[in-house]
Amino acid sequence: MQYLHDLTQTASRRHPVPPLRRHLWASVLALVAASSLLLAACGSSDSITTLDSGRIERAIAQSSLAQRGQHARVSCPSAIPQKEGLTFSCTAVVGLVSTRFTVIEQDDSGHVRYEAR
Repeated sequence: MQYLHDLTQTASRRHPVPPLRRHLWASVLALVAASSLLLAACGSSDSITTLDSGRIERAIAQSSLAQRGQHARVSCPSAIPQKEGLTFSCTAVVGLVSTRFTVIEQDDSGHVRYEAR
């Protein structure tokens, strides 16, 4: 999995991260994001369950900070239904650079994966 490689390239030139360490961080962050999104998936069976957009925004922002050392402002649409295979976009902004993320729901329980486009 590859995250945030389209955010400003200047950070990687100033602070190179070894590939193995970068891969380890990406795996850890993906696991943390997936498990926290699973907790957010709890809801009433009488209504349509929606994803917690704020948790996805925070996960993407944490990936930016961990991998690039940059604080990103992230925005995702609200009221996204939990549905396996559903795809939507979020936007991360660092300074004047904007990066779109594709978010794909892995199942009906709120597990997602995201990658920079």
